[in-house]
Amino acid sequence: MSPSEIGGLVGGIIAAVIVIFFAALVIRTALNRPKVAPGKAQDLPAIDKDAAVRHLREAIRIPTVSMVEDYADNVQPFIDYRNWLEKTYPLLNAAAEREIIADYSIIYRLKGTDPSLKGGCFLSHIDVVPAPKDGWEYDPFEAVLTDDGYIYGRGAQDMKSHMIALLEAVEYHLAHGRKFVRDLYLCFGHDEEPGNSIVGASSIVRHLKAKGVEMEFVIDEGGTVLDGKLLGIPHTVALIGACEKGNGDLELVVRKSGGHASNPKPPTAVGLLSAAVEKVEKHPMKTRWTNMTKETFKSLSPYCKGAFKFILTNRDVFSPLLKFVFTKAAPMTNALVRSTFAPTMLWGSDARNVIPKEARANINFRIITGETAQDVKSYLNKLLGDKVEVNLQTYSDPSPEADVHCEAYERLRDTIVNTFDDIVVAPYMFIAASDARFYNPLTDNVFRFGPFINTLDDQSRIHGVNERLHVDQLEKATQFFVKCLDSMC
Repeated sequence: MSPSEIGGLVGGIIAAVIVIFFAALVIRTALNRPKVAPGKAQDLPAIDKDAAVRHLREAIRIPTVSMVEDYADNVQPFIDYRNWLEKTYPLLNAAAEREIIADYSIIYRLKGTDPSLKGGCFLSHIDVVPAPKDGWEYDPFEAVLTDDGYIYGRGAQDMKSHMIALLEAVEYHLAHGRKFVRDLYLCFGHDEEPGNSIVGASSIVRHLKAKGVEMEFVIDEGGTVLDGKLLGIPHTVALIGACEKGNGDLELVVRKSGGHASNPKPPTAVGLLSAAVEKVEKHPMKTRWTNMTKETFKSLSPYCKGAFKFILTNRDVFSPLLKFVFTKAAPMTNALVRSTFAPTMLWGSDARNVIPKEARANINFRIITGETAQDVKSYLNKLLGDKVEVNLQTYSDPSPEADVHCEAYERLRDTIVNTFDDIVVAPYMFIAASDARFYNPLTDNVFRFGPFINTLDDQSRIHGVNERLHVDQLEKATQFFVKCLDSMC
C-alpha cells in the first residue's frame, strides 16, 4: 500500500473508533433510566396542624441561645425548654425513659417490642444562634404568625421546626396506640451552633456507647432541596447528607518589628498577612471526586434531560469539564469538589497609630472526604512559606460515608418520595456541620435530611434576619416524620 493509502486507512480506523466510542456513550446514556419514579404524595396522615403551629411558636419564645461568649450565662431558657417539653408532650414523657446529659442535653428512649433489633435514632438540637433585633420585621423571639401563614422567629427553620415536627409525629403515634418494633431514641443536643465547642452531642454518644447501645440508623438535620432545573432535571431534588465535610479553624500568624505609624518600614506584619490571605483565596486546593459525589451523579443522572444527562451519565469521560463547571457555577457546587478556605477574622494593633509586631488571621476550612486537617495545614505551609506561621486550632476531620444501598437509606428515600410530590432523591456530601458527625461510633448509617422545601429566599434567612417558616411546611414535615417513624421503627 502506498503511504497515502495507509494514511487513509489509519484515518478511517480512527474515525470509526471515535464514532463507536460516542455511540457507546449514547447507548449508555439511553440505558440509564430511573429506578424510582417521582410521583404524588401517598397516604398522608391527618395531623393536628394547629397544635403543631402553636407548639412551634411556644418553642421559639424560649430564647435558647447557645451558652457561649456573650450568652455564657443563658442557662434558664434551657431549663425552661426542658420543662416545656415535659408539659407539651405528655404521652412521650409518660412512655419514655428520659436522661439529662451534660446538664442540658436530653435523651428520650421508647422501648421497642423486639429487643434483638438495633435502635433507631432521630436528632435535633435545642440551641439557636443569637438574634439581635436590628433588621427584623418582628421580634425574633415573639414567634409572630402573619396573615400569609409565616411564623417569624429565631429557630423557625434552624431547627426548632424540625424538632417540633418530630415530637408531634411521636405524640401522634403514641396517641394512636402505636408501639415501635425497635427502640426509638430522640437525642437533643444543647450546643450544636457554636461549632467545634460541642459538648452535648459528644457526651450523648459516649453515654450511649458506654451502655452498649447500637443504632440501625441515625437521622439528623441537613441535606438540601433544590430546583432540579439547575441540573436539567424536571423535578424537585432532595439531597440526603450521607457524610459531611470536616471543618475547623487555623490561624495565620506573621511576626515582624512594629513601631510608630509615623515611621513605617514595609513590608509590615499586616502587609505580609494581607498578601498571605489573598494568596489563600486565589490558590485553593485541588478538586477531586469523592465516592459520595459519584453516588450523587449516579442517582441523579437517570432523571436528567438532554446534554445534562449525557454528561452526568458519562462523568468519567467529561470529568475535567464537570470539575470546571462545578468550581465556577456556584459556591455550593465548588464546595462539593474541593476543600475550601474562608478568611473570617483579623487581629492586629490595638491602636490606630501603632504598627503591630504580630498580625493574625483566622481561616475557617471545610475538608472534603479523602483529606484531613493535617493535609490542609501542610498545603498552606507549602503555599505560604516560612514567613507565615500556620497553626491548627479546633477541627474535626470528614465523617465516614454511610452505605447508600442499605435498607435504612432506601426506606428514608421512599418516605421522602411518598411524602412530597414530584421529587427525586440522591445522596450527597453535606458541606456544613451537624451533630450527626459524632454518631458514627453507634452506627455506619448516619443520614442528614430536613423535610422542608423552602425557597432560596427563605433558606438565606437561616442564621440571618427574618428567619421564618410557613405553616404548610411544618404540617408537611410532621407528616414526613409520621411516615418515617412508621416505616423505619
